[in-house]
Amino acid sequence: MICTCGGVLSVTHIEEPPSNLKKHEKLLYDRVCDVECLKCGKVLYSQPYDFGRKLNTVKSTKP
Repeated sequence: MICTCGGVLSVTHIEEPPSNLKKHEKLLYDRVCDVECLKCGKVLYSQPYDFGRKLNTVKSTKP
């Protein structure tokens, strides 16, 4: 992720899934994270962390 100043956003905290969820539900839970710009120090809260995981396909490493 890139900040509006052009710096890189670094993840500082990741939300833990709620403890009342079952193990398989925790795997599907979309967490959020807090990020901080390494250039200007701007902090953004509750940014998507797991969102879009369904779009991340695993590429085959074998020919």
